[in-house]
Amino acid sequence: MSSKSAIDFIGDIHGHCDELRALLKKLGYVETTGSFRYPRDERTVVFLGDYVDRGPQIRETLNLVRAMRDSGSAIALMGNHEFNMLSFWYKNGDGGRFLKNPGRGYLRKHTLNQIKGHLKTIETFAGHEDEFEEVKDFAKTLPFYLETDTFCAQHASFDPEAVSALKNAGISCFADGNFDELIYRANDEDCEYTDSLFRPIDLLLKGPEMKLPDGVSFVDKDGKRRTSARIRWWVDPTRADLTELSMEPLDEKYKSSAVPDEVRRRYFHGEDERPVFLGHYWLKGKPQLLRRNVCCLDYSVAAGGCLACYRFDGEQQLDATRLVWVNSV
Repeated sequence: MSSKSAIDFIGDIHGHCDELRALLKKLGYVETTGSFRYPRDERTVVFLGDYVDRGPQIRETLNLVRAMRDSGSAIALMGNHEFNMLSFWYKNGDGGRFLKNPGRGYLRKHTLNQIKGHLKTIETFAGHEDEFEEVKDFAKTLPFYLETDTFCAQHASFDPEAVSALKNAGISCFADGNFDELIYRANDEDCEYTDSLFRPIDLLLKGPEMKLPDGVSFVDKDGKRRTSARIRWWVDPTRADLTELSMEPLDEKYKSSAVPDEVRRRYFHGEDERPVFLGHYWLKGKPQLLRRNVCCLDYSVAAGGCLACYRFDGEQQLDATRLVWVNSV
């Protein structure tokens, strides 16, 4: 890290390497010896995860991100898509444990929808199996979060209890222990074993969700009706109504619907907390701050949006003029 805390946070790339190159050049990074660096190393990049799936240049994206990470000009965090990739290709039972859920097969069931989600990555590495094994080894080294005195960053949501749980377990990434054991603990949703790490990793990589009251639902971006919604974890749940807490747009008629008690009691990232940087949430339109200390940088580059960055210099009140982006090619 730069001693000046000069950091460029970059959101979900999803195999859009042309846009990543364009953004890095726009930010002033220079490509030399196979990697991008900022002149005199005055700035560094923190990638917020989700390098694979959806886009046309997944191999190129991974090569660029890995080169920057390995040369010291970037830190690359894990996204839920990298975690899904590791789980999708790991057979249940191979590591000495067996989870009843998902049962026989792989730790992620190979349903048509699951295969569809990984198809771009599969196509990219068809015929390059050895290289794909290297990619999986790289994914194992990606930290689940990054925390300093001046900011915190992770793919989806910051949660101090989740961070404490991983610290107590001595885990910051899958390379911090026996991967064959850790991948089970991370997928142990039903706590079949007493050392499950599902909840803290799920919160950091996917964010909290809430079951909607009976009769309340919405249609997601894929046209599927949902009865659970992602939570705006930076909104005070003791004061907000259901529509204000839901990341998904709910009809105004649901404003008076009951908020679940466990949501009312949950942690939220207050206005006086350190700035937090994240991706994951598939936002649309012109990049903007969610709040003066909450910055989401996933603006749906894989769906014709843009690839976004925040140029951070240690300020504790974020400034929307520091947002920089390039549109999808």
